[in-house]
Amino acid sequence: MPGKANPETDESAVTLWWEHHLSHTHAVLWTVILVATVGDILLTMTGLTVGLQEGNVVVSRMLAEFGLAGFWLVKFGAMLWLVAGWRLLSEYNATVFLALFAVVTLAVVAYNAVTILQYRGVITAVAVF
Repeated sequence: MPGKANPETDESAVTLWWEHHLSHTHAVLWTVILVATVGDILLTMTGLTVGLQEGNVVVSRMLAEFGLAGFWLVKFGAMLWLVAGWRLLSEYNATVFLALFAVVTLAVVAYNAVTILQYRGVITAVAVF
């Protein structure tokens, strides 16, 4: 099985899942991801409430088809995908995987915040360097 298995051990896939250890780096990345995800959820719901459109095609379609339940389903699915990737990848690859997800989620939060502030007239323009 690819991922966390040691060549010296002969553990089953179930045992590998239960004996996974959380490194300090992964704990920090998970914290960033969870806080950023909460920010993304709150800002998305705020944006939708004030009349903005969802920019993510998948989320937009799920919102159109299933309403708020579709939004939560996408978020739940993303977290399941993230946990599965983290558990199955090697330590280094899992670190890269979590870091990339954290950066993308933080970028989405920043974009959403700026978009809402612009929409409400709090800021007029943002310079991108």
